[in-house]
Amino acid sequence: MNIKFKKSQYIIGNQVEFLNYMKSHAQLIHLSNIFFRDLHFAVMGFLKIKKVKVGQTDAETVAREVALHFEKRNILKKLNMQTWMLNYPDYAIKKAS
Repeated sequence: MNIKFKKSQYIIGNQVEFLNYMKSHAQLIHLSNIFFRDLHFAVMGFLKIKKVKVGQTDAETVAREVALHFEKRNILKKLNMQTWMLNYPDYAIKKAS
């Protein structure tokens, strides 16, 4: 099995934790845009705190694989090659009553 596949599978298998990591480092709001570099750096940071070594190029590949999986799960809606819209109602801004 390819090591890049394992890294992306690790993130996919820990999807909620990964999204919470991203949310703690960037403004992640339901229906907001996510840019590739944000996803790329989140992959690198998340794997680093999990003590998984990943280089810049490898992290780009992993980020693309994670994005593709999130697209299939309808968590990300692709807008162009570098941008997605987040479809994650758990991160919607709650309106004051």
